[in-house]
Amino acid sequence: MPTITWKHNCYFCQRPINGGTPTALFTIGKPSFVGVIHETYYGNKPNFGRYQIKPPNHLSQEQVAFLAQFYPMLFALPNALKPNVALRLWLVDFIHHYPMHDPMIRLLDYKKMHPDKPLNYEGDLEADYIGFLVKVQKAAKENPLDIALDFR
Repeated sequence: MPTITWKHNCYFCQRPINGGTPTALFTIGKPSFVGVIHETYYGNKPNFGRYQIKPPNHLSQEQVAFLAQFYPMLFALPNALKPNVALRLWLVDFIHHYPMHDPMIRLLDYKKMHPDKPLNYEGDLEADYIGFLVKVQKAAKENPLDIALDFR
C-alpha cells in the first residue's frame, strides 16, 4: 500500500511538500484520487474536490476511498439552487469536519449553530443527508483505493 507523506511532490509544481496544510485533490466527474498539493496552490484550480489534511493527521485507505466517492456524488446532486441547497450546505459542513465518529452529532451541532436560518427543503433533509453518506460509504467499500495519507 503506498502511503503519501511529507516530502511527496506537489501535483502542480512537483516540489516536495515539507510543511503547512497539505491538500488532497479528488476528481469531481468520476471517483478518483488525483494527488496532494501545497495548500496555497488551489486558488485557480476549481475543478477538483479538495480536502485539507491538517497535521498531525492521517487518512486510511478506507477514508481516502470515501473522499474519492464523496466529491463526484456531491457535485452530481441535482438542483443546487434553493430550496435544495440545504443538503449541499450540510454535506459541505460534514466534509469540513471529516473524519468523525457520528455524522448525526455533526448535523445536530450544525442546526444548533444556525438556529436563525430555517431551511426549506423538498423532502426529508435528515434522511437524505444520512442516505447520501450511506451511498458514499457503500461505493467506497465496493471500490477501495490502495492509497493512504499520513502527515503526522
